[in-house]
Amino acid sequence: MVTRETLHAAVEDRRDDLVAFLEAFVGIDAENPPGRRYPESVDFLADAMETRGYAVDRLPVPEDVVEDHYPDRTAYPRENVVGRVGDGDGPDVHFTGHFDVVPAGEDWTHDPYDPTIEDGRLYGRGSSDMKSGIAASLFAGDALLATDAVRGRLTQSMTCDEETGGFTGLGHLVDTGVLAPENTDYCIYTECFDSSRICIGHRGVLKFRVVTTGEKAHGSMAHDGANAVMAMNDFLTRIGEYRDRLHDRRTDLPVTPEASRVADISATMIDAGYSENVVPDRCTAKFYRVLVPEESVADAREEIEALMAATEAATGTATEYEEIMFAEPTAVPDDGVAATTYLEEIGRFHDDPGVVVSPGSDDQRFVVNDAGIEECIVYGPGLLDQAHVADEYVPIEEVVTATKVMATATADLMGVLEA
Repeated sequence: MVTRETLHAAVEDRRDDLVAFLEAFVGIDAENPPGRRYPESVDFLADAMETRGYAVDRLPVPEDVVEDHYPDRTAYPRENVVGRVGDGDGPDVHFTGHFDVVPAGEDWTHDPYDPTIEDGRLYGRGSSDMKSGIAASLFAGDALLATDAVRGRLTQSMTCDEETGGFTGLGHLVDTGVLAPENTDYCIYTECFDSSRICIGHRGVLKFRVVTTGEKAHGSMAHDGANAVMAMNDFLTRIGEYRDRLHDRRTDLPVTPEASRVADISATMIDAGYSENVVPDRCTAKFYRVLVPEESVADAREEIEALMAATEAATGTATEYEEIMFAEPTAVPDDGVAATTYLEEIGRFHDDPGVVVSPGSDDQRFVVNDAGIEECIVYGPGLLDQAHVADEYVPIEEVVTATKVMATATADLMGVLEA
């Protein structure tokens, strides 16, 4: 058995090492797209786990799997890594997180890949989303191993491509049985929601493009053609009306921020035309449909198809639908074992531990929807409002606190935490 105080002290003893590890990790530019420096990221993580005594498996993603999901990125190798430690005589607690990051973009005042620490904050791309979550779970494991508090098996998986759907990352681990009910009792996905709250699910998303097809003509004889842009205008008007109706669909689940507790749709990209004097025969628009947990992707598709049929009837032009990706909504009960255990441990640092649902989709859906593991929550030290922004940072104290919570919660789940 082990006390909270012993585990907290073990984390504090490793504070400087934790920060140094996170600095080095954030310094690896694993931007996705396109998927840069994945092998270097896996080298770094595999070495960190091997030196700690984990049995490590590097899991390259087959090229045909990559091509199915990302046909334009097969030149960039995809790889995941999994480490396991413990004798298996007890529950398996599986921490998982992604090491890819979105492109840094412009307008930084700090170098995104040369991390700096100022006023207790570590700045760099991926510091909040979500390399700090991986660092916290790894160092929570250090505290558990140092105090002989691993009863069962502790699993750490670090995956690629979450920022573009996760299909070749955690989705692939689920598809291949690396993460399954037979080998996982509790799963903690270490995405960024800060140390004061757990996340029990997320809204869904449907990304798609619609093409309106007309007939080209000279601009001076437009009557000879069929203008695809005008047909798209009709469709966009219907999308606007549909969006108003979607805003009446409200979930009672605690999606944060509160304004995101409704269904939504946005037109995000549009492309058409050859020249100012040519009536365009094609117009393409891309859309981002967000689903509340009570909706399904299948129903959303049907609604879009009905709008397309209405545009065809009104304009006499054809429409085409092409799906880019989808993620079904996900939600687990807030009174599960993992959820209540984490809330109790969070309460030792924060007065009002929170329960939230994410406004956007993430890899939790693979564990819950596909693997069928309901004991899966999201908990990590990163700040949600720092995800994908310039000058992204994570407060160091958040990382340390989350590490302590992960350590004591894991000990409790494994049945070795003193009351």
